[in-house]
Amino acid sequence: MCIKNRFIALFYRVIFFLIGIITLIYDFGFFNGIFKKTNLLYFTILSNLFCSLTFFGLIIKTILDIKKYGVRGSSSISPHIKGGVMLYILITMSVYHFILIPYALHINPYQSLRIPDVVFHYIIPFAMLFDWLMFDEKGRFKLFDPFIWICAPYIYVAFIFFQSRFEIADRINAHISRYVYIFLDIGSLGINLVIKNILSLTVVFLIVGYLIIFVDRIRID
Repeated sequence: MCIKNRFIALFYRVIFFLIGIITLIYDFGFFNGIFKKTNLLYFTILSNLFCSLTFFGLIIKTILDIKKYGVRGSSSISPHIKGGVMLYILITMSVYHFILIPYALHINPYQSLRIPDVVFHYIIPFAMLFDWLMFDEKGRFKLFDPFIWICAPYIYVAFIFFQSRFEIADRINAHISRYVYIFLDIGSLGINLVIKNILSLTVVFLIVGYLIIFVDRIRID
């Protein structure tokens, strides 16, 4: 299925670009005259930043295509880029909903979600997913794409190990660890368990990646 109307696609993309970028600006503290640099350490923030950049690229591409080809038709960016960004944000949503929320509620059953949490973990993931479902031509992904998409998370993991050696992360995780995510803390868990965690996440990424490709190849006339 593909809605071949670039005006509708443009309106949709502008709305969710604004929602995403304004929420990022707010969460970084710019409205209060500060800049929370530790935000850049979180996969949630990075994946949402990638989504905002993707929506911005889609807006530009859609405008250019309207000028060149008219309203009728579809406009998108490289499926290899968009598929990866969609995978990252869907993993962000899944980990948050099925792992982090139950754990947080176990610790404190009375805590509530902040608006940025809802935007980052639900609104933007579904917006990115529906943009692909509604406005992209299907059948563009390649079978090897999930193995390309997994490269960015591995780079991120390497970055987390690198940053753990510096003071920038001292205030993360309530002073418990310099690692952004406790499941990567070699000091607390040991190298074997950390490797097991990384391999488990790799399997999850690949499964979701190939699920995306499976859906991409379903023909709905």
